[in-house]
Amino acid sequence: MEILKRNDVTVITMDDRFDDAVARTLKGMIQNMCEQTTIKLVIDLSKTNFIDSTANGALVYSWRSVKKNNGDMKIAGPSSHLKSLFRLTRLNTVVEIFDDVEAALKSFSN
Repeated sequence: MEILKRNDVTVITMDDRFDDAVARTLKGMIQNMCEQTTIKLVIDLSKTNFIDSTANGALVYSWRSVKKNNGDMKIAGPSSHLKSLFRLTRLNTVVEIFDDVEAALKSFSN
């Protein structure tokens, strides 16, 4: 997992596997960020090939936490397999999903 700041947006690039252990780490990070300030967040899944149900739940938790704190969260770069998973779980109905990080970043300025 890699975290970087692009202007006022935090971009978290996930690794190949997004499982229970990573999900717990992400949830803790999001909780800490939300306690400090209102955040704009992009979760970059362009390198991710595997997501389990706990990780999917962590994405929902992250979105809720960010929104509750008047922030915004987007998902970028999911594979076609992950896009299908998000349609199946209806995550795509609450979180905006973009083909790449640049498009997600650009959406914050619109």
